[in-house]
Amino acid sequence: DQYKAEIYEKLALSLDDFHPDYNKKLYRKFQFLKNYTDTSKLNNKPILTLSVRESLSDFFYRKKPKTDKTIIKAKRMQGIDDVMDNEGTITANLDEIFKPVNVFDNNIPILLNRFVSPLSSILAIDYYKYYISDTVNFDNEKCTDLAFVPVNSESYGFTGHLFITQDGHYAVKKVSMTVPSNINLNWVNGFRIDEEYKQMTDSVWAISSENTYINFCIVKGAKELYAHKMRSYDKYNYNIHNTDSIFGIPGETCTLPMAALRTDAFWIKNRHFPLQSKESAIDDMLANCRKVPVFNALLKTAEVLLSGYIPTASETRSKFDFGPMYSALTANPVEGLRLRIGGMTTANLNSKWFLTGYSAYGFVDKKWKYSLRLTHSFNRKFYHEGESPVNNLSFIQEYDVYTLGQDFVATNKDNMFLALKVGAPINKMQYIRKSMLQYEKEWQNGFTWKSWISCQNDRAAGTLQYITQDPSGSTSLLPDFNLSEIGMQLRFAPGERPYNSRRGKNSMVNLSKDAPIFKLSHQLGIKGFLGGEYAYNHTEFSMQKHIWLSSFGRLDAQFKMGKIWDKTPFPLLIIPNTNQSLTIQPESFHLMNAMEFVADQYASFDATYHLKGFILNRIPLIKWLHLREVLSFNMIYGSLTDKNNPSKTTGLFQFPNGTQPLGNKPYMECSFGVENILNILRVDYYRRLSYLHEPNINRSGIRVALQFTF
Repeated sequence: DQYKAEIYEKLALSLDDFHPDYNKKLYRKFQFLKNYTDTSKLNNKPILTLSVRESLSDFFYRKKPKTDKTIIKAKRMQGIDDVMDNEGTITANLDEIFKPVNVFDNNIPILLNRFVSPLSSILAIDYYKYYISDTVNFDNEKCTDLAFVPVNSESYGFTGHLFITQDGHYAVKKVSMTVPSNINLNWVNGFRIDEEYKQMTDSVWAISSENTYINFCIVKGAKELYAHKMRSYDKYNYNIHNTDSIFGIPGETCTLPMAALRTDAFWIKNRHFPLQSKESAIDDMLANCRKVPVFNALLKTAEVLLSGYIPTASETRSKFDFGPMYSALTANPVEGLRLRIGGMTTANLNSKWFLTGYSAYGFVDKKWKYSLRLTHSFNRKFYHEGESPVNNLSFIQEYDVYTLGQDFVATNKDNMFLALKVGAPINKMQYIRKSMLQYEKEWQNGFTWKSWISCQNDRAAGTLQYITQDPSGSTSLLPDFNLSEIGMQLRFAPGERPYNSRRGKNSMVNLSKDAPIFKLSHQLGIKGFLGGEYAYNHTEFSMQKHIWLSSFGRLDAQFKMGKIWDKTPFPLLIIPNTNQSLTIQPESFHLMNAMEFVADQYASFDATYHLKGFILNRIPLIKWLHLREVLSFNMIYGSLTDKNNPSKTTGLFQFPNGTQPLGNKPYMECSFGVENILNILRVDYYRRLSYLHEPNINRSGIRVALQFTF
């Protein structure tokens, strides 16, 4: 019914098949590496260990109501990624790649995929073929060797052996499994999972150890990487007291404040297995490597590429980082060529006060833009203000140019890849000058509260105009208008892993996105407060989820709905998010023109189905290309009430040319694409399904994206 166990985890990352020619100029100064080579347990080749991660935790489980909790008592990193992982993003992504394996689950999540378990109660009988191959003695126990292979060798399953006891209990004593050679799995050249179980009582068996061995090769011809993830389970206890005070949120993970400060003596006494001699010497090896200038240059380059920021000193001394570098250069019709430089202070300057900002210049409009954000964190931060849990009060002052209906989720508007436009150029833009006071609080149960108060000035730019019409029919041109707003947003993501990237949880490099996300927001515009000229109420609700369909792929689905409750000018109406760039952007319409539709109430649905090669893997010849199918469907259904339609109500801004109310039918588009082209490229063909007779539209188009996945 319930139990507690102590879990020791170790992840070692190494260079595989490491036997360089030390007579070559590149390795001449690294002769000392001979003393640090070890042997792989997967293929017996020489390896050079680059990093070792360890953790010691207590795991609690209760059957009814089903819940579990992990308390991390100790953790530490040694090696190269300890230097590079100042944001903790490498740790978060490695935890997602190397999830615990439970062979009794229906699906086994590992390497960012879902494999059908050979003991799945739903699919195993149809998915696998089983053979009794031998009777063996294992750990003084007579066992049946039950071999298994997938019916289709291209599917996401395993080949291996189950060792079943012959004492009448038919318990699993050991599992050893790998993946078929024909499987559509990127970069993996070797793979094996070993699990062992032990009998705790007459009727209870429990896992005692789990070892995962993987060989990676990211670039063909380059040096392979070797990963060994080990988990050891010990100190089982089936009588837990005060369970109500222990269990809280299902799947909750807590880290004790002293976890990262444990001494060597603590680790020697408490780790389940001693480190290998070469793993213990990794800090000495790294110290010797740092004496070679070329090593420091390579390490610094990798750090900049991973974070997108250039530190002004080492990670332990840098007080200011320049970046993000991918936003330094872009272009648009209003500004022309746009140059931007920015950065942020770090906790090395002050662990509770942070200053973030940028300055940008457009060579066509000849205007300077800027953004400054002063943040006070009520929690001390290790490096930057966005680290979880967030408890921040921020003041923001900004002057910049924006496009209505273009609010990208996974990147900022200055990303250089968004400058690659397709279709008609976007000339309708706004200069926005904004002052905002914002408070954000994040709890460990996945709940986040955000509230703000702001005032801003919106000035038309490019071909955008604010034209009003009075009851007599005469029009006037308004250069700008002012807004004052109070808003709040509630966000709930149960089971979401903390992610400390400066790019935020929506970052493309965040691999942990399986948790459901619910959002509810409301914006209240106050007329006469801080110069505000309009009173309005805007409410929105959304929910999204990555839905795994076992080995049949993954469905990414999102539903949104919103409503404007008051009479407002068109810049405050609901303008669907459009993407005019060549790249694929989530939560946007790719064939809708910018500002093509407006509404004051709407519901939208987005779905993307990644089939993981379910069809293409079964077509002769084509299957050797390891291509994968992807389908998507986006739709929005809404309307514009008479109170916000300038053709029926006076005093409103006239719609720009090309803008119309969303009619009595939904806007829809779909796509069919192929991903995993050369392991990194996705190409989609998009097709517009409704509003096909509007002028100056694209009925179809090609979009691309870079994707790195197993």
